[in-house]
Amino acid sequence: MRILGKAGKMGEIGESEKTGGPGKTEGPGKTGGPGRSGAPGRTGASGKSAKPVTKGKRAAACAAAAIIGAMSLFAPAAAYGAQPWSLENGQYVDASGAPIAGALEKGITVTKYQNRANENGIDWSRVASDGVSFAMIRVGYYKDKDPYFDRNVTEAFANGIHTGVFFYTQALDVQTAIDEANFVLKVIKDFPISYPIAYDVESQHLLDNGLTRQQITDNVNAFCKTISDAGYHPVVYGNNEWLTRNMDTGQIPYDIWYARYGTVNSYPNRTIWQCTDTGSVDGINGNVTIELAFTDYSAVIPADGWKHVDGRWYYMKGYVKQTGWVEVDSAWYYLDANGVMIHDTTMDIDGVSYTFDSNGVMAEPTR
Repeated sequence: MRILGKAGKMGEIGESEKTGGPGKTEGPGKTGGPGRSGAPGRTGASGKSAKPVTKGKRAAACAAAAIIGAMSLFAPAAAYGAQPWSLENGQYVDASGAPIAGALEKGITVTKYQNRANENGIDWSRVASDGVSFAMIRVGYYKDKDPYFDRNVTEAFANGIHTGVFFYTQALDVQTAIDEANFVLKVIKDFPISYPIAYDVESQHLLDNGLTRQQITDNVNAFCKTISDAGYHPVVYGNNEWLTRNMDTGQIPYDIWYARYGTVNSYPNRTIWQCTDTGSVDGINGNVTIELAFTDYSAVIPADGWKHVDGRWYYMKGYVKQTGWVEVDSAWYYLDANGVMIHDTTMDIDGVSYTFDSNGVMAEPTR
């Protein structure tokens, strides 16, 4: 993923291609749950030689060309009366001012560089007031946490912005990918994560160490499964080159966060599109990377109540996964250290034996 460094310049945390960059759920037992692609080179006129142009005619021609060029440059946006990547008449529009079919909400990518570009850090209240619905906030690298992570997640969420996170991989094998996932889970466990957890695989480190397409695919699946098993929603981040050349997305059953700057945004399983790294958002100085979501994650990631993931039940309060004892509708349940509901077993908890039925409901304890 490409991230914005100091003074609006790009700082890379991953290798990017030249044409890219970065109802209610029922409870258990209940029925009824790249940047821009280069423009093609111009071919010269064939066959005919040009007639001489006088100085006066040349000046007039240049002036006319300048006017026409300016009109061409601004024609699409003017025709739609739109600001790129903004909501106009109920639809988000792209850099040309054309409506983007299926785009539901606008977000941003945030790292320490955006914080350092502002004397007092990011003003999240102004960000929220500028039409930003979600933020993908960098966790960091393995064992190297972004110094502004806690502040960014807390302040973004407090201002009504959905908070997701992304992590930049350096894993050379499946076990390290799992370790990376567990590092992320440890960092986020006490924070309200209301948007997906993304795995950024745009790492030249992987290619320099000879990882094959299949090995990278296996690492991605290992990371994402670990995240999913813990009750969170994983997505895979990559630009068009990385997704098509360096991994087999046909083997990856997870959502795709697709980075491709310009107007092309379609890709299989694409739920988030990173459309530009030269956006502007109130409350953040300099260029901002803009995202558009095509999935309503508020319907996928519940704020409160039971959440069912891959055969496991979790209980959420304010987007935070609960552990230990929880009382729901006058019944008691026990959630292990990973937040998974215990069921169909008898176990000792603090010296007392408890039995849990198939729905996870605690029976009377025995001593």
